[in-house]
Amino acid sequence: MALKLKLNSKRIIMIQEKSIFAFLDKVKPLNILLVDDDMVSQFIIAKSLGNFGDRLDICDSSEDAIKRVEVMNYDLILVDLNLPVVNGFELSKSLKLASEFNDAFPRIIGLSALDHPLLSTLVSYSEVDDYIIRSIDYRDLKSKIVNLCYLNQN
Repeated sequence: MALKLKLNSKRIIMIQEKSIFAFLDKVKPLNILLVDDDMVSQFIIAKSLGNFGDRLDICDSSEDAIKRVEVMNYDLILVDLNLPVVNGFELSKSLKLASEFNDAFPRIIGLSALDHPLLSTLVSYSEVDDYIIRSIDYRDLKSKIVNLCYLNQN
């Protein structure tokens, strides 16, 4: 469909074949699980993802996360890599195994407070698909969700 506009006595034709709105109409909301023991971080992430229209479940322990993954299909799991009892790398492997019972294959994004030089190496050898360094500004998280989940689905 073409839209015709007049601008400065010249005719301009804009073609709208692949608009972002047509793409967004086809995108289904994601089921996201956030596993984080820090309430402030939970709040900030929930607020920053609020405009996406996705379903966000939050839990603060590895045991609760595994139980939820066994009964619910999640598209994306956000895991604190520095959980107190089980580290996020170990938990990610358990979550991937538990999700296979539902024939679900969620993407996992690790959340880290520190940018350690070995972090990318650890991620590449783990079940974590990607990671972000926590900050007050979670634009990096939004961009990774779009790349890992929304664009991958469609």
